[in-house]
Amino acid sequence: MQGFKNILVPVDFSEDSAVVYEKALSVLAAGGTLTLLHVVEYMPAVMEGTLGIYPHRKDIEKIKELSLERLRSVAEGHADLDIQAVVREGKPATAILSVIGELTPDLVVMGTHGRSKLDHLLIGSVTERVIRKAPCAVLTVRT
Repeated sequence: MQGFKNILVPVDFSEDSAVVYEKALSVLAAGGTLTLLHVVEYMPAVMEGTLGIYPHRKDIEKIKELSLERLRSVAEGHADLDIQAVVREGKPATAILSVIGELTPDLVVMGTHGRSKLDHLLIGSVTERVIRKAPCAVLTVRT
């Protein structure tokens, strides 16, 4: 098998991310590019008597900086490969689809949890949204 030349791997830094990353490496073509993506999502902190308090911009920037460092440290283990690190902020599915539009990867490799149908109805799934809207192939890795 020749593999894929341009792979996007969204990671959430969970323990399962390593399994997804290794699967992506296993299907990467020689000379190909693997892009690790982390999306920083922030939610307002709801406190009694307030409508919601959002984190300060400098705190968000610090989280993005730390996330980029963490992605780069993952890539350091494979110095012989072309591994890029990208950090975005926003809603995960929306940000992932935006990066897909920019990078036009051949393949997106994402983890999926074995959730019940009820969980999908109540919570939704980032992976499911990406699968439905991505213009490229999406490989899901059950974690």
